Amino acid sequence: MGYSREEQETTMVFDNSTGKWSVYSTVPKHIRKLSNLTEISVLETEEGRPLAIKCTLSEKQVSMKQVRVMSEEQKQAAADRMKKAREEKAE
Repeated sequence: MGYSREEQETTMVFDNSTGKWSVYSTVPKHIRKLSNLTEISVLETEEGRPLAIKCTLSEKQVSMKQVRVMSEEQKQAAADRMKKAREEKAE
């Protein structure tokens, strides 16, 4: 059965002295992606598939992209600009 959606988690802890990320995950999608990136240690299995894993990533394997949060007014202004650009292109 594995973990319920509410119980699934992925945690990443960065150690600045080593430049390494310690990763623990019970999220199936994350487990698949991590297994393609690096060697994983399987902590729990069910019917041959990993339920919980841990691994280590280098600093460069993780990106901290800036999250952009837009207000409703900003979203509307962006939609209006896109509409205007499409109309001008159609002319």
